[in-house]
Amino acid sequence: MALQTNGLIIPRGMVLPLRLYHINEGSLSATSTIVNKLKQHPVEFKERKYYEGFSDVDSNGRMISVYYTIGQPITVQRMQDDELSTQVVYSQGRCEYIIHVKEKYLECRGTSWVAKKGLGPLMNILGVEFDGVKLDENSMVSLCRDAAMVKTVQISELDNPALSQIQLNGEILDSAEWTIYRRQGIIRFFRGFIDLPTGGQISAQVTNRGTLLIYKRGEGIPAEDVIAAVNIVMKLAKN
Repeated sequence: MALQTNGLIIPRGMVLPLRLYHINEGSLSATSTIVNKLKQHPVEFKERKYYEGFSDVDSNGRMISVYYTIGQPITVQRMQDDELSTQVVYSQGRCEYIIHVKEKYLECRGTSWVAKKGLGPLMNILGVEFDGVKLDENSMVSLCRDAAMVKTVQISELDNPALSQIQLNGEILDSAEWTIYRRQGIIRFFRGFIDLPTGGQISAQVTNRGTLLIYKRGEGIPAEDVIAAVNIVMKLAKN
């Protein structure tokens, strides 16, 4: 999971995975009530010899931040005294959920399998359901056109008997292929540089399923740039 310090989000690797969900069905409780509910589910061992739970709950009134941690036993084999021995170790994952109470959406920062694993417990606590954010074709084309540079784009479900999917790499927006194929199919994802209202710029991959991979540049990623990128996607998702 990413650390945040001095206004920078510092992923554990080269990229910050980010997933977005609409909050549907049921109504959210007051912010203070949600905070109290989350604090009632700390990280602890379960009956099936794994542990999970929520920690570091924080709120500014409009948003609630909470970390979800899960550890589960896995069996591995290691060489010991020239012989293979079986050992049980814990595989641990951690992600951050940011609940946007007023706008009713959930932002997940962290490894995909952990973020997905914690959705069930979080839905039970909040009494709501989550639906993945989807961007329609007009939104994906708009993002591509507004990008500072698009380096890769994947287009599928082509209206072409010879091709079902195509991936373009290079100076995409200046190519004849972009003009041709974007009208024949659906943009699944693109990768490039996106200018932000903050004046910053991110290197990112954006899918039409509301997921982003934001690449670290230098020491980390400015937190305000991550917030701005999420706002752009959610604005398009609501239109």
